[in-house]
Amino acid sequence: MGDFYSEVLVKKKKTPLESVIKVVAIAVTAVTGLLGLLGQPLILIVAVVMGVLCYLFLPRLDVEFEYTYVNGSMDVDRIYSKIKRKRAASYEFSEMEILAPEKSHQLDSYRQNRNIKRVDFSSGMEDHKIYALVIPKNKELQMVLFEPDEGMLKDLRSKYPRKVFYD
Repeated sequence: MGDFYSEVLVKKKKTPLESVIKVVAIAVTAVTGLLGLLGQPLILIVAVVMGVLCYLFLPRLDVEFEYTYVNGSMDVDRIYSKIKRKRAASYEFSEMEILAPEKSHQLDSYRQNRNIKRVDFSSGMEDHKIYALVIPKNKELQMVLFEPDEGMLKDLRSKYPRKVFYD
C-alpha cells in the first residue's frame, strides 16, 4: 500500500557531431551505391558494407533514457530509435552517499575527486533540472547524472532526508 512507482522518459539531446556523422555516413553510402551501380563492383561491395553499418549503428545516435523507480531502487534503460531497449544500470538508493542538483555546492568535494566515474543518463539540456547521484557501484564511486521527477524526489527525501538535497 505504501509502494511508490515512477517512470520518467528523457530524450537525449543530439550533439552536432552526431548529426554530422549521420549525414556523412548516409551520403557516403549513397554515393558509393550510385558509383557501384555504374559498373564498379568493388565499390558496390563497399556500399553494401556501408549500408549494413549504417543500419546497425545509426539508430544508436537517437537515444532516450527511461528511469523506472520502485521503492528505493531505480533501473535505467537506454532506448535506441524508440525500438530497441537495453538495461544500462540499476541502483539501490539505500547505498547512495548523496543526491543533489548537479551544480549544487553539496557536491563540491565529489567534483574534485579524480577517481569518481561520471555516468550521464541525462538529456544534456541546460534548462532541465539535472541531479547527481553519488553511489558506490562495482567497487568504485560513481556520479550518476539523471533527471528525476518530483514524485521520485519527494519519496527519496522522505526516506533519506540527510542524503537528498534540493538546493
